[in-house]
Amino acid sequence: MLCGTRGRPVLKTTIAAAALLGVSATPGAAAGTGGAGLAQPAPKRAAQVPAANLSGPALAPVGAIPQLDAGVALRKVSRRAVSAATLAYVSHARGSLQVRVDVVRLADGLSVFTDERTVVPEAQQRVRWNGRATTGLALDGRYEFRIALASATSATSTPLAGGAAPTAAEPPPGSTSIGAFTFVGAVFPVRGTHSYGEGAARFGAGRSGHSHEGQDVMADCGTPLVAARGGVVTMRTYHGLAGNYLVIQDPVTGQGHMYAHLREPALVRRGQRVETGQPIGVVGDTGDASACHLHFETWTAPGWYRGGSPVDPLPVLKRWDAFS
Repeated sequence: MLCGTRGRPVLKTTIAAAALLGVSATPGAAAGTGGAGLAQPAPKRAAQVPAANLSGPALAPVGAIPQLDAGVALRKVSRRAVSAATLAYVSHARGSLQVRVDVVRLADGLSVFTDERTVVPEAQQRVRWNGRATTGLALDGRYEFRIALASATSATSTPLAGGAAPTAAEPPPGSTSIGAFTFVGAVFPVRGTHSYGEGAARFGAGRSGHSHEGQDVMADCGTPLVAARGGVVTMRTYHGLAGNYLVIQDPVTGQGHMYAHLREPALVRRGQRVETGQPIGVVGDTGDASACHLHFETWTAPGWYRGGSPVDPLPVLKRWDAFS
């Protein structure tokens, strides 16, 4: 897990409100865990924008399908992008209908997710998409919901369970677009001024009896933290080395993400489902830390100490940072 030397410098900070956009990192910062004494360049600061929660969509008539009303709600993680989207619709037909909903990638026009079910009149239906695609997590990019009638069925039909399409394919002819959006699979977890630790703060750096299994991201104590990827909180506790920490298991990729040295216990509880970009706490220096920072780990499926292995998170952290 972690290891370092105690000896915290006093860092005066201003606690910012939880926000979800606009951070640009400066590489080459000092190590936070086991990196005391290294020079730390001044990090960059960028504007922040509050997150928008997923709310109920307003339904409107679907012009191409007169007996349906539909609408889309988005969970935003930035001004430009969302981490989840929900299509709601209701049928006003006299009998049951077979309705198909596709999530279509606009870059190539292929459907990456399909939900098909039999619906009865006046019963609102909801199809939620959080990036699950035929090959795991969908690529970042532009998508849209499309809705179509598959076939009419008898009024006694029972609802069918929707699910992922077996392979990416073209949506059915005559399907109607219900709103386009930009999807991102993850966001940068530190929502404020930050820089990347070097040397002892890097993944694989030597420790007494083990190696450093994560990457340290330097930031003032009190800087907001959010879930880089949504999932289920599988651990939320205190450890002498990690301080206040939590682990979020991502059901889409199977990866586990660990966040350590939070100033106080995490805002989310064990067993709770959290969304991408949801606030989870603030940066601290609890446990065995030499400065205020986030220690971040990524473990392959099936997750953190569940049979997975730690991998260097720095490349994906930088990719998330560049977009966020």
